[in-house]
Amino acid sequence: MAANVELVSSAYEAFRRGDIRAVMEVLAEDITWQVPAILPHGAVPVRGREEVGRFLARLAETWQDCGLELCEFIGAGDRVCVTGRASGRLRGAETGYRFVHCWTVRDGMCTTLEEYVDPDPEVFAASGQPGGGTAA
Repeated sequence: MAANVELVSSAYEAFRRGDIRAVMEVLAEDITWQVPAILPHGAVPVRGREEVGRFLARLAETWQDCGLELCEFIGAGDRVCVTGRASGRLRGAETGYRFVHCWTVRDGMCTTLEEYVDPDPEVFAASGQPGGGTAA
């Protein structure tokens, strides 16, 4: 369990450094990555490293000065849940949202990421994203 928390933590540290290659190295080839559609960078489930790479590129294009404040890593068996807050500039306005990222780790690789969010409904509903304030 501690090894799984360390693995997931290393991915966030790599992301903070801008080392996307290191992030990709901890992902299984067939990873499933789910981000709620209410987020401007949200999408249908992304599958595989290549699609995750395109997702991360879209994330960088959508947000300016994107940052993560990580609060807690909770490990239980093959699951690691991370609580935190994402923030940055979206179409010129400072905004953000709270999140829980639920990772599944098998054989030393991250196989799934499910993101659950608590966005500011006024900001995200105005972004034209479906869902208008619901977190999923």
